[in-house]
Amino acid sequence: MNKSIKHIAILVIGLILINPAAQKIYKRFDLTSDQRYTLNEASLNVVKHVESPIVIDVFLEGDDFPSEFRRLQTETKQLLEEFAAYNSNIIFNFINPIADEATRNQNIQQLNQRGLTPMQMSVQENGKQSQTVIFPWALASYNDQTVIIPLVKNKIGASQQELVTNSVQHLEYAFADGLSKLVNPKRHKIAILKGNNELPDEYVADFLKTLGQYYYIAPFTLDSVASNPQKTSKSLNTYDLFIAAKPTEAFTEEEKYVLDQYTMHGGKSLWMVDAIAMEQDSLFNEAGKNIAVPRDLNLTDFFFKYGVRINPLLVSSMYSAPITLATGSGSESRFQQFPWTYSPLAKSESKHPIVNNLNFLKFDFASPMDTLKNAIKKTILLQSGPLSKLEGTPREISLGHGVKRARSKGIY
Repeated sequence: MNKSIKHIAILVIGLILINPAAQKIYKRFDLTSDQRYTLNEASLNVVKHVESPIVIDVFLEGDDFPSEFRRLQTETKQLLEEFAAYNSNIIFNFINPIADEATRNQNIQQLNQRGLTPMQMSVQENGKQSQTVIFPWALASYNDQTVIIPLVKNKIGASQQELVTNSVQHLEYAFADGLSKLVNPKRHKIAILKGNNELPDEYVADFLKTLGQYYYIAPFTLDSVASNPQKTSKSLNTYDLFIAAKPTEAFTEEEKYVLDQYTMHGGKSLWMVDAIAMEQDSLFNEAGKNIAVPRDLNLTDFFFKYGVRINPLLVSSMYSAPITLATGSGSESRFQQFPWTYSPLAKSESKHPIVNNLNFLKFDFASPMDTLKNAIKKTILLQSGPLSKLEGTPREISLGHGVKRARSKGIY
């Protein structure tokens, strides 16, 4: 009995001594086999030094959710709890914007105006099917700034269960990306090349608007290369990346030299190049056809130096997006989709962050690329489907012939 009393006394004294230290020291342990509740180091660095509250309003709340979306709701809550455990300045609330019938329509309209569009989902319970509205979005606010965070990662042809699974895998990135926009000021600069008849601004506006959330963006012309190449090169070197968005005029040797020097000094570039001169709009004429010809940009030797060659051929694929054409005449005319092999769908099974969980990408009149052996490492991010072939150019492209041939191959 005396020994038991002594052990209890020691335990009580120990707990009294440990309690003050436990209040100052905080540690969570993830005992799951896949470490599903362990945040990535990059995610933690985003909120590591946040010293004022970040308020996150999550609209994924409701009583009649499909079971799959209740899982997404639970995973979102657990993820935010991990962020809040790491930094107490992360504050989150779950809000049901359509709970109150009196303000339901007004709230839906306000959320729509901010770009938070709802999803209408089917709910199957007790043998009965009903419809429910879900807002899979969150708003994060910090120092008078607010960003929208999407909670659903859409994927063509995915079931509700597959949709939620992809979304759960994407959750940490979605929140880390949104919070990064709030707490990390823009630092890097991107130059948009002008002067070689690149795409007009209206065709890249959405792309540049998205980039503008993370980087400073400015147009950059190579026109001064002929008169003062040193000044042009020096100006270009102040940018971290340049983007060439579908140039259609050939580059001069002087321009290529400046771009090569920029690359050799550590500069990065994103080239969006069409090796074939052909547009889908050019087929919508009385004859319904046009000629696809190679486009000479004088860049073959420039890319070859880095181990890449873009061939002036066309990719024709069985895995492709349809083309929409008008059929009939007068009041009986209607739009109908037809199979079209010149719009290959590209996808990758790679786990590279750039393409992980990425949906199908549609290309029009795409050309194949060769990777040549040298000391430069190359990573293939996207590729066409297995039932693809290459067609030489110049080649006549006809709406009637393309649709008929695709149908003969059994594509519907």
